[in-house]
Amino acid sequence: MQLLLNFLMMLSALAGFIYGGLLYIGPKKPLYATMIVYGVGCIALGRMYQCARLVTGLPVDNIFQLGILGTIGAFAFFFSANFGQIDSLVDDGGKEFARYRRIALIGPLVIAVMYAAAFPRLLFVERIFDALVAATIAEASYFHIKHLLIPDVDYGVVSCLRGYNAIVLFYGVLCMAEIIASSYGIIVVQALISVLLCIVSALIVPAMDKGVKKWTT
Repeated sequence: MQLLLNFLMMLSALAGFIYGGLLYIGPKKPLYATMIVYGVGCIALGRMYQCARLVTGLPVDNIFQLGILGTIGAFAFFFSANFGQIDSLVDDGGKEFARYRRIALIGPLVIAVMYAAAFPRLLFVERIFDALVAATIAEASYFHIKHLLIPDVDYGVVSCLRGYNAIVLFYGVLCMAEIIASSYGIIVVQALISVLLCIVSALIVPAMDKGVKKWTT
């Protein structure tokens, strides 16, 4: 069951990566979109590695394994895409946007609480690397929430991408829920979360693509 679910998650992310790669990997393509596609590619690689471990009889739970880097890499790309130029278009750091910055802190706070829920059940090495996962998701979630709420600027740069930001925010919460379910050994919940991860990972690139097309036309 674990192998099947990881295989399906790999296929979902791989399909999104191939679809996005055909559209956005190449010269003169929007850097924002390219980074999102690479993030989904990281998801696919992480799950591919876990599939390889499971096929060879090696565990993926209760240890450090390189598949974790797939999630870290994905959210590093998602964070980098929103941070900087995109964020500066809608937030100049002034007082009028301060409340949106404060509200956006809910994202990292929720991720921290979810990590704390799993912490007592994690082995020492898991605590370190799951903390890195949580930190990467937390910093990305700040911008996802902020860009869901903050008023838009001309050309609808942020409003066009609200659907994408909502989906990736939910994906991050699911990743943390997967860590909690795995740490407590709740197999049924873990399987349900895996199914949701399959669905959501397949939606990331289409949601981004829809937003970018509105933004650039």
